[in-house]
Amino acid sequence: MISAQSIKELREKTGAGVSDIKKALEEARGDLGKALEIIDRKLGSLGSRRAGRETKAGLVDSYIHSNGRLGVLVEMCCETDFVARNLAFKELTHDIAMHIAAMRPVYLSFDIIPKEIWEAEKERFAQEVQKLGKPSHILAEILDGKLKAHFGAQVLYEQPFIKDQDKTVGEVVNEAIGKFGENIKLGRFARIEI
Repeated sequence: MISAQSIKELREKTGAGVSDIKKALEEARGDLGKALEIIDRKLGSLGSRRAGRETKAGLVDSYIHSNGRLGVLVEMCCETDFVARNLAFKELTHDIAMHIAAMRPVYLSFDIIPKEIWEAEKERFAQEVQKLGKPSHILAEILDGKLKAHFGAQVLYEQPFIKDQDKTVGEVVNEAIGKFGENIKLGRFARIEI
């Protein structure tokens, strides 16, 4: 049997609709943990369907570290002012600003890494990989893995989120897309440290 308390608890955690929560609880046979995973999976998949929608609203948030020697500005875009004014959206934007302060990303996503930087690292890793003496198809996979690991640590969307290391920042944004029902994008960010 599904209790009202379980529904309320999952609604507060996820922002999902009551019918989605009931379905997830039924599928999980009342297990809150499994139901939460089902909802996260479902809400995250909604993000790809909303990705093409225009984001004309949003907000800029800042984080200044307590010593005053580190600051971050981050732009978070959404479709409507209604979502931009939502407390959960503001908290997410601030959490991402804190993440940027802590994790020092250089790039927003893989596609904005300058080609010459990507190619220089690719050449460097290719020289390392050639020394392994493996078949060419395995070397190509190793090279690809090294590039993704190297740049993944510098790309904001690929970094493990500081508040939940099991998710990347990109996955957290996708979950927010599902939760708010709007396209959400991280815009520009600046990290300044003395």
